[in-house]
Amino acid sequence: MVRRVQRHAPHLLLAAAAAGIAYFLASLAFGPEHAIFAPIAAVVAVGLSAGQRLVRAVEISAGVVLGLVMADVLTRVIGAGTWQLAVAVLLAMSAAVALRASTLMANQAAVAAVFVMVLVPLQDTPPLIRLADAVIGGLVAIGLNAVLAPDPHRVALDTSEQLLDRLAVAYRRLSRALDGRDYPLAERTLADLEQLETSGRDLETAIDATRERITLGRSRTRAAQRRRLRLMEQLAVRAGVMVTSARSTSRAVSTMARHRQHADPALVTALEQLSQALLDLRSWVRGQARMTVIQDQVLRTARMASTILRTGEAAAAEQALAWQVRAACVDILRVLGLSYSAAVAALEDAAGRADRPPT
Repeated sequence: MVRRVQRHAPHLLLAAAAAGIAYFLASLAFGPEHAIFAPIAAVVAVGLSAGQRLVRAVEISAGVVLGLVMADVLTRVIGAGTWQLAVAVLLAMSAAVALRASTLMANQAAVAAVFVMVLVPLQDTPPLIRLADAVIGGLVAIGLNAVLAPDPHRVALDTSEQLLDRLAVAYRRLSRALDGRDYPLAERTLADLEQLETSGRDLETAIDATRERITLGRSRTRAAQRRRLRLMEQLAVRAGVMVTSARSTSRAVSTMARHRQHADPALVTALEQLSQALLDLRSWVRGQARMTVIQDQVLRTARMASTILRTGEAAAAEQALAWQVRAACVDILRVLGLSYSAAVAALEDAAGRADRPPT
């Protein structure tokens, strides 16, 4: 929990600053009693994440305009009240949907309509001031994002590295737990992996922001950034599966350690090799390692884990762990860009088929 707050701290501070600045500017322009929509629009436009800030700011501004117009027209025609508020929300969202707007824009139109219908009996703010108020908030958000927002490309790289680092650490600890029959260590590793459940979504959010920044950035840097972005996109697609696979491996190791079962040294080595492959994958995401090197490392890992399957004399728990390591190897091959069929074919060529390991 603390780690997530720390990771989002720059965006939290940015949202707070946007709200304060938008309120200050709107207060100077129209007076504090009318500075309502500016901080709201600024906070929602900045948001809690790094994704698509400019697009979101434009959508929110458009949604506010639509909601204000609809609500102002309705208050002049049917007045303000409970059923009038419901009608205003319905019409504002219907208009947004008819314009094929995003869900965000439709929701913002509804929020703006609610504020107008609720506040009309309490204050006398001209419609144009309400509109300008919302525009100030959107402009503040766009300006702060352009000047102070963390580089989303760096955020995406850091998120990718943190995910791969933590997976590598997990497999290294599982190797030690299996070798030493250390049940508490296996359980702690499983608990740590539970915290990676949202890592895929965090990475996808950062990638969305990176894609927007690349579109708006300098042309001479776009090509290199797009190459790295494609690598991170491949990782983001498989992140959830990789975490699930690591958790399954952790449960298998935990079961063996709890029952004090002997583990074949090949499995201990395979888990250590899997950890190293993930560290190499981190370098590949940065463009500092060749895909063929990582692929060879992964296939060696699969061969090592499959050695216990050759005689058919391994315990059921050992066999299950070997299959789990093979599945994790397929996940990494998929991140490298191989299709599922190509990844399985490469693994079976190197380590044997699932029903007939190499002899």
